[in-house]
Order: sequence, then structure tokens, then C-alpha cells
Amino acid sequence: MSWLFGFYSKQLNNVPSISKYHPEPVSSYHNSNCIIAVGGNENLLNYQTGNNQIKFFICGLGISANADSFLCVKEWDKLLLTSSENISKQNGHYCGVQINDDSISLFTDPMGLRVIHIAENNEGWFFSTRLDWILKTGAFEIDFPSFSSRWLLFNQVSTKSIVKKIINLNCGSKAYISNYKIGIKSNFWVPEKTKDITLDEFRHNLNKFILLGAKQNKHISLSLSGGLDSRVLLSLLINSDYKNWDCHLFKSESLMDNVIAAKILNDHNIPYRLFSPAAQNESDKLNYLFEYIGSTYISESAYTSQKLTHYSNLSQNDLIIDGAFGEMWRREFLTRLYLAGPKIVEGKNLTGISNAIKFNRADIFNQDTLNEMHAGINNQLNDIIDLLPPVKEIGFGNWLDLFSLKTRLVTYMAPEQARLDNFVTSYMPYIQFTLLNDLLNMPLSLRKNHRLFNKLFYPQSVDLTKYKLVKGNVPYPFYFNPVMKRVYSIAYSKFAPKEKNNGLDLFLEGMKEFIMDSVSSSEVRSYSPYNYENIANNINSYYNGHSSKSDYVNWFLTFEIFRQILQKTSISPILSKEIPTVIMS
Repeated sequence: MSWLFGFYSKQLNNVPSISKYHPEPVSSYHNSNCIIAVGGNENLLNYQTGNNQIKFFICGLGISANADSFLCVKEWDKLLLTSSENISKQNGHYCGVQINDDSISLFTDPMGLRVIHIAENNEGWFFSTRLDWILKTGAFEIDFPSFSSRWLLFNQVSTKSIVKKIINLNCGSKAYISNYKIGIKSNFWVPEKTKDITLDEFRHNLNKFILLGAKQNKHISLSLSGGLDSRVLLSLLINSDYKNWDCHLFKSESLMDNVIAAKILNDHNIPYRLFSPAAQNESDKLNYLFEYIGSTYISESAYTSQKLTHYSNLSQNDLIIDGAFGEMWRREFLTRLYLAGPKIVEGKNLTGISNAIKFNRADIFNQDTLNEMHAGINNQLNDIIDLLPPVKEIGFGNWLDLFSLKTRLVTYMAPEQARLDNFVTSYMPYIQFTLLNDLLNMPLSLRKNHRLFNKLFYPQSVDLTKYKLVKGNVPYPFYFNPVMKRVYSIAYSKFAPKEKNNGLDLFLEGMKEFIMDSVSSSEVRSYSPYNYENIANNINSYYNGHSSKSDYVNWFLTFEIFRQILQKTSISPILSKEIPTVIMS
């Protein structure tokens, strides 16, 4: 990713070297108070260190508030010089540091798509966009009350760090370090109901973000799948006057995704590229797992990470767009909670809410740890309910979407966006600050059951509605509403032929030596939060032929790698004793 790493000292002229914590930087700066380095994808770095009036480093892709340009050094300079409040009102995803004579200020984008992690010790404050690099600076432990929802629910509800003694700066929040003290200015933005947004206005606003690269004649490449959200983007690209674009597909186990997407593109003579996952030997695979889990901190499983190696094949000069989080505009998040009804939230039925959004990963923790985690979930849910507008004020459907916006976007989407910033210049048109400010101004009745997106196809792209959509590996007619799709998917999956080669089983077979060495190690046996007997029984059962335990083993592997990064140990004989850092170009 485009990365940032720095240190601010509590003592004048006592700034240590930080080079051992990060790869070779693209640029760096130091004075008597601090030292800062940035690196990674140079297309996503903006910095100015020679100007006596203002010095700064910024990582990520900034987009102007009026959605007409990407922010460059001159525009950042003007923003920082005129009004620091405007920094948290821009589109895109970014974070940065502004340097004054004897102080620094850290800032983040309003959506929470880039995060700065801050850790304090006796000498000063370390700060970085990489949590795993911060973990190298001292001794740290998992914060199980914060981590709880990340493991037991769909995604983490709190935006706090899952590691004790580390501050997560995100969602437009700022940190000020001066006079050897730190101050945090929190920010909690939510859309407000101010005006009515029509279909044509939404189309116009979305188009502005899709075609941002056109003014610079950048080559736009759309990540196309068999789903609805990316097809809407395809429709708008087809009907634009811009010609410098194509599509790309990622080969995956969900073959119908590729089949239907390729058919659409071939029928419309649209150029595209099909990418397969990068080939890896066993050592590369382990290094990649440590790098992936260290940089995304258990937002996805170890096995899922293997499906996300495609982006290294894309050109850094392309402008990549995709349909991520389009569900926000078709009211399709948190269906089980929606079916439970608004009273479950209005009455703060925390157990009921937890049950409606729970996610079964792996039962690897002992009862005392689980008790601590369940209490943590209750506190997190209670806090977010207090922060969001009341259900009676905005409606239950809107409340659920705001809940997803303020939790899932920050804790699930943000780590992957930061990781992608290492490889490509990419952004998600549906998740932009000015666009989402209109979320509550779009009638809920228009967003439900895909009505908004379906209407965008008429009359310009009605032919695209003739192709089936895909969810998972299940193709279904375009006109199906969410209920019809769900019923059809259950029936289809029940009678569809099963794949002979199970990708997860093949992956876990390749990881067997590492997993078995880990389970038999003294570090795992003595890790007090673990339910060691349960872990050993399930893993032995899986490798003795009980394939139903595969998900359990996959999620244990995921957490165990993060635990090793946290405790700076490595079980694998393939890896060196120090956790590897893979330096991406």
C-alpha cells in the first residue's frame, strides 16, 4: 500500500532511527521532534517537505469535494493552508500528516477507508498506516472486548483497535501532537435528510465518480463480475462518450461469474482481460499469508486471501473501479436483522441483535475469553445505537444502512482498500462522501428490491437486463427480487452438482505442515485465551478425514498467524524466526 510510518519524540533532539520498521521509503523527513517516512505505490503519495510554510505527507487517493478532480500536491497544499476542517470533507480515501515547527497533526478521510495506528511508549509516539509494523515497536496484546465482534459477528462493530494500547485514527478524526502531549479530535459523520434526490440526479452524481479519469484521459478498467452493482457501472460506461476504458475479470471458483460477465463483454465487443491468481510455492504462500493477515488484521480468512492475489497483475497506471458496497443503494445489508424488526433495536435487545448478525468462524477460545468477548459486543452495540439517529426518526431500513456504513465499511472494506493501494490506483464509486451524503435523501422505497439500480438500465441499457445475474455460483433471472433470489439460491444449491475439487481442502493440505507444527508448539499450548483441547481435536479430526471441519481449521489458521505476528514468533520451518516483511513495489 502507499504507506506512512513516523515517530514523534517526547524529548527534543532525541529522535531514533525508524528504518528497521519499514521498507525503503520514497521520501522522508526529520527534525528535532519527529521523523516520518512514506513509500509504496508512488501514484498514491502526495508530499511536500521543502516548503517552509507547510510540510505534509499524504497516502491514498484524494478526490475533490465537488468530485471533479483527483487531489494533487497543489490542491492538498491549498486545503491544508486555508482550512483544516475541509480536509475531512473530501472524497476518496486518504490519510496524512501535517508538520509544523514543533508539532504534527494526523488526519483521515471521513469514510474511514484509510487508518493511522498510533502507539505510545516512554520515548514518544509511533504512528503508521500499517498495524503490523507498529506491532514491531513493543509488546502488545489482543484487546478481546474490541476484537469480539470482529470474530463473532459479520464484522467488527467498534472502530477501535483490536490491539491494546493502540489508537485507531479513522473516519475523519484527527490527532494533534505538540508540547509532548497528544490530543484526539473524534468525528462521527452520518448523512442527513435535507432534500429529495431524483433518479436523474443520482445517475448524474454517480457518473461523475465513474468518469473522474476522463479529464486526464486515464485508462479506466472496471472490475466486472456477474453481479448487479458492477453491471450498473458497465451500463453507465457504455452510455458515456468516453472510449478509453475496458474491463477485467478475476478467475475464481465461482465460474458462473466469469461465464456471464464474459458473455456480456463478448456480445458488446468490449475488450477485457481475465486474470488468474498468481502462482505461489509453499514459501511464497506462507509469506503472502503473513503479509496479508498482518496488513488486514483478520478482515478475511487465510483461504480467501489466496483469491485476492490478482491485483498484482494489473497496471499501476490504470484507474481501477469496482462495484463494492453497491448493496448500500439497494437496501440489501443485514437481512436477518431487518426481518427481526425495528423493535429489536429500539428496545436495545443486544442479545437479539447479536444473534441476527452473528458469524460462525471457529470456536477456538476458552469460556472466560468468550465471556469477555460477549460483554465487549454488548458494549459496542450499545455505543453504536446511541450514536446513530433513532430508528423512529429515519426508518429501520435507513438505520441498518447507516449501521453498515459506520461499521462494515470501516472495519471490513478499509483494510482491503489500504492493501490494494500497494498495487493499483483504485476506488469505489458507490462509496464516496458527497454521494453518500444523499443516502437518506433517496426514498427508501426506490432503493428497496433493486428498484433504483433496475431503473438505471432504462431506456439506455435495457439489453443488459436480458443476462442473468450471479450470487455465489448461482445464476438467476435479472428480474428476481431479493426474496425470490434467496429462495431460488437455496433450491439451486440443494440440487446443483457438487464440485469434485474443493479449493479449501487443497489449500489446507498445503498448509498442513505449518498448522500441525503450530498446534503442537509450546506457544499455542500455553496461549491462555485458547481452548487448546477443542483446537487440537478439531484439527486432528479434519486431517483424519472429517472434511466438515475445514472452515474451523481455516479460521484457526487465520487467527494463529495474527497471534504469531503479534507475539513475533514463527512456527514454520520455512519462515525465518523473524516475521517476514514482503516489500511490494
